[in-house]
Amino acid sequence: MISVIQAQQTIDQHSAPLANETVSLDEIHGRVLREPVAAAEDIPAFDRSAMDGYAIRADNVTEEFAVVGEIRAGQTEDRQLKPGQAIRIFTGARLPGDGLKVVMQEHVEADEDRIRLIKQNQNSNVRKRGEDARAGEVLLQPGHRLDATAAALLASVGKTSIQVSRQPRILHLTTGDEIVPPEQKPESGQIRNSNASLIAGLCREQGILTVRHFHAGDDLPAMLKVFSDVKAETYDLVLISGGSGQGAYDFSTDLFQHLNATIHFREINVRPGKPLIFGTASSQIIFGLPGNALSHFVCFQLFVRRALEHLQARAPSTPIQGFLSDTMNGTQNARETWWPALTSLKEGRLECRPIAWKSSGDITRLPSANALIHVPVSTSSLPAGTMVNLLLTRNAHS
Repeated sequence: MISVIQAQQTIDQHSAPLANETVSLDEIHGRVLREPVAAAEDIPAFDRSAMDGYAIRADNVTEEFAVVGEIRAGQTEDRQLKPGQAIRIFTGARLPGDGLKVVMQEHVEADEDRIRLIKQNQNSNVRKRGEDARAGEVLLQPGHRLDATAAALLASVGKTSIQVSRQPRILHLTTGDEIVPPEQKPESGQIRNSNASLIAGLCREQGILTVRHFHAGDDLPAMLKVFSDVKAETYDLVLISGGSGQGAYDFSTDLFQHLNATIHFREINVRPGKPLIFGTASSQIIFGLPGNALSHFVCFQLFVRRALEHLQARAPSTPIQGFLSDTMNGTQNARETWWPALTSLKEGRLECRPIAWKSSGDITRLPSANALIHVPVSTSSLPAGTMVNLLLTRNAHS
């Protein structure tokens, strides 16, 4: 058996970014940027009013002004104000000249075409040209995962065609005679297929919207027929759920052979998730995942997610540190354990609460978890307050 670190290093060595493609602005959500994005011009592109009010000279020494015009957002006027003159101006409007400031409308008394200051404020209330970014300044680097805020930024600089990583093509085969669809009532000895929904959701959280799912019983010819029918060799990532052990009806190794794959490792010194197979066939990546749901989740977070990050040209996720809120007992095992936990920010520090789990098939607690705590080999207990390494699986709750 190899360690988690060794397994991850092996995955790193055999996972390369997919080619990029150009998509429109409305197609970028969840995609990974593959080009630097720079400001096309200064942001803001001109000095503009930060609020509704009156533009006056910054060197003003009087309290009463004659209002000599009005400028709304989108209008342009070049004008040099004289002492004692003001222009009515609205939020976002371009200032008519240099050396001006804006007085809030709440700080004046207005009488037809004259105003009088009733409150002094040192703020200029002007958003200066280039104060957010200068023309040519890089605002987004390659590898950034794009979301709604990135879309807004791209739109603001006029970037409507964006180079991103191609979406990985993923094939997921669930196996097992005991597996029935979620809508079917299981008979004695049967269970519903939760792994297909788990993998689909986990991939979606990585920005991958489409995964093709198929199921086959514990019958090698049936599995091979699925692979042949869907041309499994054309997918970037193949996930085989179940059958990664050494039992009489575990056929994952045969499926690797069908894809002419080189197997790089078969077992990992980890709990849960020991019987994980990883292989490659040319640029194709293949995982044989243990069938139990919690093992599935842990293996995805530690290994499959890492391969997906490489395929999308993203930096691999790495553990961070947090403090245990509760003592962990009964953790001793010959394998390192990645324990489900709930993390939260409390008084400026990250705390994590371990979540009890019964077995590698126990999925009932996972909806409460947003991290995995690393428990080193042969660690009998971890007292509350201990700093631990943990891998976030979702954002921490504040």
